[in-house]
Amino acid sequence: MMTSQDRSSLGKLAAVVSITAALAVLLGVRLHRRGGTAEAHPLAIGGAVVPDPAPIRMAALTFPCWACSQFSLSWPIQFRTDLDLIAPLGTGTENAARWFADFAKPNGRRSREGDAAMDRRVEGPNDVGKVLPPEDPLLREAEPWCDQATMRFYPDVFATRGTDTQIPNLLLALAFARSWVARGEASPDPERAMEDFRRAIRLGRLLRQDDTILISDLVGLAAIRIGTEGIYDLARRRGDMKLALAASLVLGEAAPQRFRTAEQVTRIDVMPYLSGPDPSHVTLALPDKKLDEIVTVATKDPDRRFRFESMMSLNIVRFLGKPAQREKAAETLASLAKSDDPIIVSQAEWAGDTPPSPDRLEAPFSDKLHPMR
Repeated sequence: MMTSQDRSSLGKLAAVVSITAALAVLLGVRLHRRGGTAEAHPLAIGGAVVPDPAPIRMAALTFPCWACSQFSLSWPIQFRTDLDLIAPLGTGTENAARWFADFAKPNGRRSREGDAAMDRRVEGPNDVGKVLPPEDPLLREAEPWCDQATMRFYPDVFATRGTDTQIPNLLLALAFARSWVARGEASPDPERAMEDFRRAIRLGRLLRQDDTILISDLVGLAAIRIGTEGIYDLARRRGDMKLALAASLVLGEAAPQRFRTAEQVTRIDVMPYLSGPDPSHVTLALPDKKLDEIVTVATKDPDRRFRFESMMSLNIVRFLGKPAQREKAAETLASLAKSDDPIIVSQAEWAGDTPPSPDRLEAPFSDKLHPMR
């Protein structure tokens, strides 16, 4: 099972390294425990309709100014451009999280099949990375699940347990998105290619629905970006300037969301303020102003994933901060535990009751996480 430190450091790593590298840090520690069974039966699913994209009205298109801090700092870190213009969600009524959960590590019932699929990957075209073969059976099986309208892992499929919250196999999900983009780029049929690009975007949109786990959101954002790049290139080649413009607006929003995510993670990170001889004997020298910022994110941020992450920081303050800081963290968490959102309630209760383990506090002492030391 992965350590709590692997999970608590993941958001920080994801802000400064590639998606794949960040996921490898998280998932690599699980590879020594092989779960699942190769003979597990796939979940049955019926057909679903994917509607045509919404009409693109040039007069309604705008360039969201993410650099305009006077108002963009209050925005949720989500697309301002309507993604239905390029890749609407399907109408299927199944919860796609049920299927993807089967491949979770270490004990998903089909986790070995997921491992085998990752071993089948080959180098894709351009810079798309490693991909599954175009007719790979698991890639085909995944397609109808990305035609659903909903993907909810929490609390429908996985419970939230603070730093030990289970996450899906995001490396496999990202491999699906890359594989569809690669298949689309290689297809001589522009309509089939467009279907694949849109499928990758739909998967990204589904992964962002939970708004609970930071790295899931980043993987979803990556899937949207690479699928949109495929749409932009194809629309440009076909002379569809409306679609190319809409896709370019979406692409222009991807990088600011990554940068804003990194900024938020830095804002709520308490690990640099830990010190001591070893992870079992640490002290927290946190400025009161920093604690105020963490409390603001935990109580007011429009994105739940950052509130979720900030409560992990409040958990450390609750047990390791100065007396007044411990009291403030405890009061904040007790207030959040009265929320109408069950995920916020669960995280607040965990953060208020669970002392941080030495494993989780390894970051300031680990050369692995600080290679320049």
